[in-house]
Amino acid sequence: MEQPTEQIMTMSGLLEVMLVDARGLPESDSFGKMDPYVLIQYKDQKLKSTVAKGQGSNPVWNERFTLWVQCPEADDQYNLILKIMDKDTFSSDDFLGEIAISVKDVVELGMEIGKVEKQPCKYKVINLGSNNMASAGEIQVGFTFTRKE
Repeated sequence: MEQPTEQIMTMSGLLEVMLVDARGLPESDSFGKMDPYVLIQYKDQKLKSTVAKGQGSNPVWNERFTLWVQCPEADDQYNLILKIMDKDTFSSDDFLGEIAISVKDVVELGMEIGKVEKQPCKYKVINLGSNNMASAGEIQVGFTFTRKE
């Protein structure tokens, strides 16, 4: 007699990312102020913030982005990657640092209760390009997850 296979129910929802600001980013421009922006990635979804023109190492974005999230994820990874870049006109953009933020707790709780909000808080930005994983300032981000039926 065949044993019944356990069916894993996949649910999904919307993860809203609130990109607030950054502080203490490393200066990459010799002349003038930096023009930072953020590349946001979750799985194969990629988004880009506006460029904070002339705001230097302490940019303010106050932008919201929406990503589609499934639960459970096949690989059990719920990492949101934020890469901070400096927009350059006459050369390729400079990489300033990045952070991987696990949103697993927010997603799982949101799936359970329907909607959950995590107020913006500060995360350390790391520059992985340097040998000693130097600190590259901090970024302030918040999240709201809403389950979709």
